[in-house]
Amino acid sequence: MPALIGITTAWSVETWGEMKDQPGGILYNSARYSNAIYQNGGLPVLIAPPVEEHEEPLDEIAESILGRVSALFFSGGGGTRRFTSADMPGLSQQQPVRFYFEKILLQKAWKRKMPVIGACRGHQMMVEALGGKIRVATVTGHQQEDETRTAHPVDIAEGSRLAALTKKERWDVNSMHCQVAEEVPPDFMVSALSPEGYIEAMEVASEVFWMSFQFHPEIMCAFDPAARKVIRAFVNAAADYAKIS
Repeated sequence: MPALIGITTAWSVETWGEMKDQPGGILYNSARYSNAIYQNGGLPVLIAPPVEEHEEPLDEIAESILGRVSALFFSGGGGTRRFTSADMPGLSQQQPVRFYFEKILLQKAWKRKMPVIGACRGHQMMVEALGGKIRVATVTGHQQEDETRTAHPVDIAEGSRLAALTKKERWDVNSMHCQVAEEVPPDFMVSALSPEGYIEAMEVASEVFWMSFQFHPEIMCAFDPAARKVIRAFVNAAADYAKIS
């Protein structure tokens, strides 16, 4: 039985605003997340944040979800249109409903030592939820239009899990973000830096599989064997977790 892997979703009311043809909004993410999990041996399931009033506390909802999945993939921002890159606020202001639900999921998954991976906003979410720091001031030169091509290299930290998986010292990656992590949380190490010195990846320096990327390895899976190795390792970690949980 493939490991069940939860993938977080965005709520269109928070990313695009209210739409007349979609009252109440839609919950969504790119099919590339699910495709990457399927193609590397996992079974994806979308995790929806509770967007309306509900009787069950968020803590209990999160516990119920974590009791059913074997790993979590924290996805990107969903193409927000409510803000421009010039006036982009912090994560909790961009998508507040999503932010507080994902923060609970992350903190509970951390206690369980459940495998977790994050991409783009998911990377920033992991940083902020666990005690790191996000630079709200926007950066330039990291918002490519074609995400299916690489945009810039990153330098990979020697001795990191990322180096072991990719067998690379420098890796060409895609780039679609306007904010960056400024400081990683306790127990994490920086595993890749951009040429400007921005944190592009981090990981837990232990046997626990927690990795996150400012770029999108799930998209790169379509053309980059190193990205496929990262996602495959994540799916394998989920399968190992399923055996002991």
